[in-house]
Amino acid sequence: MLLAGLSLSGCGGASGPVGWQRGVAGSWVSSAHPGERVSVSQMPFQGAPSDLATHILESVVLAPGGGKVSGTHALAECPGAAGEMDFVTNRPPGKIVVFFSIRNTTAYEIRWSGSASDALPPEVLQYAQHRLCRVL
Repeated sequence: MLLAGLSLSGCGGASGPVGWQRGVAGSWVSSAHPGERVSVSQMPFQGAPSDLATHILESVVLAPGGGKVSGTHALAECPGAAGEMDFVTNRPPGKIVVFFSIRNTTAYEIRWSGSASDALPPEVLQYAQHRLCRVL
């Protein structure tokens, strides 16, 4: 993946979702949600939100195991400024949800992954909305 595993410095990236512990650089895990992971990244980006969405789509669908889009949404707290793409993968982890936004020439991404039976934890959605909308 082209996105560097950096914390969202403009987004208060030093902390993760409430109750989650820091994993490897730029990621968090939770004992309450075994096997699930949240990662944050940012990268220089020249383009429109649709270009970033295409980049994210390709990074998931063309990855080993591939998958397909199961939904797209604007983030409720900042519609038109940040989005969400949901994926179902052909092999584990099973589900991936990518939250994203662009500010100036920087793309920000928060990615949650879990098994096919996992639901997106509410604290992850709250974290993504708070962090991405604050950047804008």
